[in-house]
Amino acid sequence: MKGLEQPVRFIPPKAALKHALNAFETPPKRRKTIVDIDEDVRRLDRVIIDLQSLVNSITRQLSDHNTIILGLRHDLASANKKIKELERR
Repeated sequence: MKGLEQPVRFIPPKAALKHALNAFETPPKRRKTIVDIDEDVRRLDRVIIDLQSLVNSITRQLSDHNTIILGLRHDLASANKKIKELERR
């Protein structure tokens, strides 16, 4: 059986073909390092800052709209008052 022996071929990890995992296989889990946690905190900090900016912008817009609405209500009240005065004449 000398002729049937074949050498075992070793494929380095970088040269190995990437394949999809089977359903029963799970990818190896990497533990989070301090650097990973720091990056997560920085990313979440940016998200919070963006959200705060958005909330502040919406608050300013609501305040402006409330001012406009109050002005319109005042104008409407004045118009109703004038209409009643004209009806009395």
